[in-house]
Amino acid sequence: MGKKIAVIGAGNGGTAIAGDLTLAGHECRLFEFEQWAGNVNAIVEKGGIKVTGIAHTGFAKIALATTDLGAAVDGAELIMVATQALTHTLVAEALAPLVRSGQIIILWPGSGGSLEMRRVFDQKGVTADVILAEGATLPYCCRRLEGPGTVNIHRIDGPHNYVAALPAMRTPDVMNALDGVYDTVVPATSILEPALYNPNILVHPAGALFNMGRIEFSKGDFWMYKEGITPSVKKIIDGMDCERQAIMSRLGYAPKTYDQVFTDLFKVTVAEFAVASSKGPFTMKDRYITEDIPMGVTFTASLGRKLGIPTPTYDAIIHIGSLINDTDYYSIGRNLRNLGLEDWSGEQLIAYVMTGKRP
Repeated sequence: MGKKIAVIGAGNGGTAIAGDLTLAGHECRLFEFEQWAGNVNAIVEKGGIKVTGIAHTGFAKIALATTDLGAAVDGAELIMVATQALTHTLVAEALAPLVRSGQIIILWPGSGGSLEMRRVFDQKGVTADVILAEGATLPYCCRRLEGPGTVNIHRIDGPHNYVAALPAMRTPDVMNALDGVYDTVVPATSILEPALYNPNILVHPAGALFNMGRIEFSKGDFWMYKEGITPSVKKIIDGMDCERQAIMSRLGYAPKTYDQVFTDLFKVTVAEFAVASSKGPFTMKDRYITEDIPMGVTFTASLGRKLGIPTPTYDAIIHIGSLINDTDYYSIGRNLRNLGLEDWSGEQLIAYVMTGKRP
């Protein structure tokens, strides 16, 4: 029997989730905020979503496409958030008065966003027993090649998309809820593990920043995975990877390398992925910079500072990205200070993500 699933965000990822899972027999309601209403208006006009590629394909007549969040999440067992991480705060503020006990909210991906949602829920006085969780990446590689109301799924991610609940003691509940929905997910130690395993945080900023001349000169005629991940750029990614692994070791996890994680998530090597990769990024204002640095790179660097692990390569990425876009990405980004966790010790933070108990 299918599940009732609300999907927040009607971009590439949200459209893929709603379309694929509808065709798999689930009841999906797709929500988008008013400022991006065009994403769902096209679906309403067409009566559903045209899904092509390698997943469940066909015309998905989803249960609802709406800008009414209350209608989307009412009675939903699973609430899947597929927005950019930059909007996690907005999503949490909108959900706070609507969520009910027993619902599970999953961020695809999270990059530590479950900590941000918990901060907002606590500020708003949410008392409902809601489980927050996050995955390492979207369940699909996908693009709306023909515009809103369509989606092409060219890869289903797995076999190891790491997922954990906040607190980790609730992860078994999340895994049970995802049974029959996404069977390639695997439980992680805590939400810090999928947050640190999001491969975009390493490859996107380095690949964009160290090809900025090519991107700007070509006016976006650029294929990052095909031409931008040269041996020298890969050394920068590997430098970030070594720092990330040191953080994970300090947390008590058994870290995998970037290349191992990439293959686990996408079932192909980085070189094989490049063959069918999409064009871009097109400017230095692309999400590869404006999302992945403040929402991911800063979070990892912040963890490093708390745990006493030097992160010079992460710090350099933050500094260069901030410089070219005239924005202090660390101060505005997702870091332990902005999450309200700066005064905790590393041990207290580790205990919190496992048990949910504040020191």
